[in-house]
Amino acid sequence: MDLKDFPSHSTPTDDDELFRLIHRHILRQAKAGGRIDTETELADRFGVTRYKVRKALGILSQMGIVDRAPKRGMTVNTIGPKNLSAQIQVQMDIANFDIREFIEARLLIEVDVIPLAIRRMTPMMLGLLEEAISRIEANVDNTPEADRWDREFHLLLLEACGNRVLQVFSAALVTYFEKTTDKLPNDPEFFRNVARQERELLNAIKRGDEEGAKTLLTSHLKEQVDILAG
Repeated sequence: MDLKDFPSHSTPTDDDELFRLIHRHILRQAKAGGRIDTETELADRFGVTRYKVRKALGILSQMGIVDRAPKRGMTVNTIGPKNLSAQIQVQMDIANFDIREFIEARLLIEVDVIPLAIRRMTPMMLGLLEEAISRIEANVDNTPEADRWDREFHLLLLEACGNRVLQVFSAALVTYFEKTTDKLPNDPEFFRNVARQERELLNAIKRGDEEGAKTLLTSHLKEQVDILAG
């Protein structure tokens, strides 16, 4: 089927709809092996200003979906797990889900991944998890940095499971909580407690204690959830 056979689009009603339409259109062009439309062509196709098109393309570039260069035009990147996570996170932002929905999903996914992570855990990954905990302890007086290493610990656990599909969805969920850093208490004792809980969890993982690790992680996440949802 030639690209001209695709149906034309009505003018988008808002920026979110325009973003989705441009995203789909560009991916469809790339799949068909054709040239990617320019800003001007996209503006004409969707009946909007070039400014609005440029704004949508800027988001796609930040997500790693496209590369834009003067004179060379626009190219669509090969999509990997990291790009997919970024895409999902942007779509979650657009959808504006309630934080409690994220919390519920995070609890379900992270806890159920633990047995798989234990079975596939490597010495190198154990070392990285230890390092993340140490970094939390070293930054208890720096809330943003300690929180960043807390997220890194959880992302490493998801990476350890070895399932790329789970990693894509789970990483998007965990990364979403960057937006909640300002809700965390500016209290060194809070992060000392986080590090202590994660060390207990890591010890259970080292023992191969799946049920114990799941219980510890559930308690750890719920404690943080109460703060974030409060």
